[in-house]
Amino acid sequence: MNLRTIRTSFLPALALSLLVACGGGQTTAPGPQTNLSTGLSYQDPTGSGWTLVRNASSSDTHLVLDLVGPSGLKARGIGFNLQSDGTVPFSKLSSAGYVHDLGVFKLQSTFTNFSAEPVLLGGGVKKGGTLLTVGIFQKDRNWPAQKVDQPVVQIALDFDAVKTAALPKGTVIPMTIVKAKYVPDNIGTMPADPTSASADWSSVYYAFRTSVLPAQISVGTLTTK
Repeated sequence: MNLRTIRTSFLPALALSLLVACGGGQTTAPGPQTNLSTGLSYQDPTGSGWTLVRNASSSDTHLVLDLVGPSGLKARGIGFNLQSDGTVPFSKLSSAGYVHDLGVFKLQSTFTNFSAEPVLLGGGVKKGGTLLTVGIFQKDRNWPAQKVDQPVVQIALDFDAVKTAALPKGTVIPMTIVKAKYVPDNIGTMPADPTSASADWSSVYYAFRTSVLPAQISVGTLTTK
């Protein structure tokens, strides 16, 4: 065999060995990601305390949650902090912001000259949008405490076209109440004549120090779908 024959037979063999080592001579384009999420699913929590439950107006991309109190409990307001991991952002419900009042608590004063004062309702996000803070309280002790075994306030979360859409279907999104307190029925007894120099305010002082109580709020399971 001459040198030319060796060269012509060696080069194809070398090329073939390189193709085999690299896994073949052609590259297959990756197919579309069919397992990525396109919506949200929420399973209500169980229990008899305060709960965040899915509102019927929710859709696959816009989750509305109602805060419902325990059966038989009367209260004058509640506040809580809800922590997420940021993959499903909290959403503004309207021009009022991140919390919607459902009309259970009486937020206005009973005095006509104070009827235009701001109500004690607020909601906002902190920590880069991962922490939702909500508070709603009756300002006037002349209003009686209200039954809270019904939707008290609403909050919402939205499917994010970038962050949420990058998660596989069935991913559990962590949602945790990190702090919650409510104002109960008993907030002390006003003296018969508050203007009297000898008025006894001891009941009110005691209630002021002890009236804000811890609230246990159960959150359901939020997953992608």
